[in-house]
Amino acid sequence: MTSKVTKTAIPVLATLLLASCSGGSVRGTAQPTSGPATSANASSDALPPGVPRVPKTLDTTRFQQDPCSVLTPAQLQMFKLPNSGRTRKEPSPACSWSDWSGPARMGLSVTIATDRDGLAGLYRRQKNLKVFEPLEIEGYPAAIVLAARDERPDGVCDVEFAVTDKLSISVRTTLETADKATNPCGPTKAGAAEVLKTLKAAN
Repeated sequence: MTSKVTKTAIPVLATLLLASCSGGSVRGTAQPTSGPATSANASSDALPPGVPRVPKTLDTTRFQQDPCSVLTPAQLQMFKLPNSGRTRKEPSPACSWSDWSGPARMGLSVTIATDRDGLAGLYRRQKNLKVFEPLEIEGYPAAIVLAARDERPDGVCDVEFAVTDKLSISVRTTLETADKATNPCGPTKAGAAEVLKTLKAAN
C-alpha cells in the first residue's frame, strides 16, 4: 500500500517542480492578507466627482463654542439686526438673529454643520434636493440649497459654503411677509460673505 502512494506522489511532485522552474508564472495583483480596508486606510481627502475643494481650510473651533461670534456687531448693523443672537448647540452649533417689527424685517441664522459631510454630502444627494445651485462666496465653493421645496417666493433662502472639504456652514435668511417680492438670496449671499470675512480674519 505504501509503495503505491509513493509511486503516485513522485510524478506529481516532479510536475510541480517543473512548473516552478519554468518561469511561466501567472501575473496579477497581490491581494492584502489582512481584512477589507477600513476608513483609516482609505484616502481621507477623497471627494465625489465634481465637488470643488476649498482654497484654504478655515478653522471653526472657537466659533463652534460661540456660534454667535461669526458676525460682529458692525456686520449685524449692515443688516439692521440686533447684536444679541440666540444660540443653539444641537444638532450643530448655530446662532440666529431676528427683527420682524423694526428696520430689518428679517431673520438670519448661521449653522456650522458639524452633523453632515460638508458640501460633498450635498453633492451626493443633489438629485433629491428641490434647489441646488452651485456658486462661489468670497472665493469659497457654495450652493443655494432648498430641500423640500423652493421657498424663495416665500422669502426664504439658504446658502451653504465649505470651510473645509468635510465641513460646511449654512446661512439662512427669512424675509418678513411684506418683503416676499424681494429676492431673499441677495441678503443670504451677503450674510455668507460676511461670515467668511470673519472666519478669514480669525485664521
